[in-house]
Amino acid sequence: MLNLKFSWIMAIFTIFFVFTITRKAGNSEVKVVDYIVPFVNYSKMLLTAPENQLISCLIPKSMSQLTVNIMCLLYEKQEYFKNDYSLNDTWTSQRNCLEEFKFIHPLEPIQKGTVKFAFIRDPLKRFVSFYLDKCVREKHCYDCGTNMRCVVEKVYTNLKKIQNSWHGTSELGYVEQHAAPMSWNCNFHKDIESWELIPIGSDANERTIAIERLSGLLKKQGVNQTLIEKVQEGRKSGETEHSTHASNARFEAERIIQKDPYIQNLIYFFDYLVFPFTKDFKIPFTTTQYHRINHFETLYGS
Repeated sequence: MLNLKFSWIMAIFTIFFVFTITRKAGNSEVKVVDYIVPFVNYSKMLLTAPENQLISCLIPKSMSQLTVNIMCLLYEKQEYFKNDYSLNDTWTSQRNCLEEFKFIHPLEPIQKGTVKFAFIRDPLKRFVSFYLDKCVREKHCYDCGTNMRCVVEKVYTNLKKIQNSWHGTSELGYVEQHAAPMSWNCNFHKDIESWELIPIGSDANERTIAIERLSGLLKKQGVNQTLIEKVQEGRKSGETEHSTHASNARFEAERIIQKDPYIQNLIYFFDYLVFPFTKDFKIPFTTTQYHRINHFETLYGS
């Protein structure tokens, strides 16, 4: 099923750039700006638990700290319990596993029976998390301050440069790495269909559903029940200190996005096609062009 969807995505992606794409603005037609493309081979941060034939990928602002904590638990169980680590520990907490070559460099070729998983997050909620953490809290977003449109435009400009000239050899930009589309991560351009993609959100119910799904994968890979229960209990009990999902600032950021289709679509339009999330965005095609892309609304939602 995922292979079929991937084929449709690539077909739509091709047509998107073959045809002149326009939208109505009053009585005139205006060209739509080129959206950031999917599947640029930009960032690949893999973690492995060889004993259980598990590989995970860190996607910035998509529960990446949770991923590190879970994989460290599986990789070095004794040290995890000895030091009383928590699944809610932040990036400031020391993790010896991150210094282990075997932990951050999965063996090639990947052995038969290995399961690869990644947490994925609603693209615009992920952007809001990035914006509040890196732009508002850390003040790292260029000279934009808290001007969200400025942030989007600067991120877009830099991502556009990367997609047009990326060779995988330059240093990853701090802001761009956190804001890049999810499809730019994990070597998804090669084999996205081979990954177990687990949607996860910030509220307790969304986390619980995601962890229950992960628990099934862990059980399948022979992880003992004590460790599975540690994962289940730990993630239900708290937040990391820079979590932003319940803040007034988040509600205001989401309100701004809902009113601005430009912000909604410029960077993450294709992430909503690649990954199983839906959103109420306006399709940026005329009616004729809409029919040219083979029942776009039926496949992916409007």
